[in-house]
Amino acid sequence: MSDFEKISEGDLENISGGMVVYAQGLPEFDAVAPWEVVENNNCRVLGKFPTQELACQFAKSFGPESYNAQLTDIATVERLRANPQGGG
Repeated sequence: MSDFEKISEGDLENISGGMVVYAQGLPEFDAVAPWEVVENNNCRVLGKFPTQELACQFAKSFGPESYNAQLTDIATVERLRANPQGGG
C-alpha cells in the first residue's frame, strides 16, 4: 500500500484509530515509505508514508483521540499483531 492508496469506506467504519511506527524490522518494511500507520487494536497496516509528518497527518484523520498519531515501537506492533485487542 502506498501513501496514495485509500482505505474503503466500509473498512473505515471498523477502524479505531492509527498509531505511527518506523517499520524497519517488520516484514512489510519499504525503504521508500518506511513510516506506517497501523490500526490501534491489531496493528494492521493502514498506510505507508515517506515521512513521519505525512504518517502522523493521516493517523490524525481517524479522530481527535490522543492515541491517534501516537508513535509506537516494533515490539508493540509485534505484540498486538500476535494478540489483537478486538476490532478489525
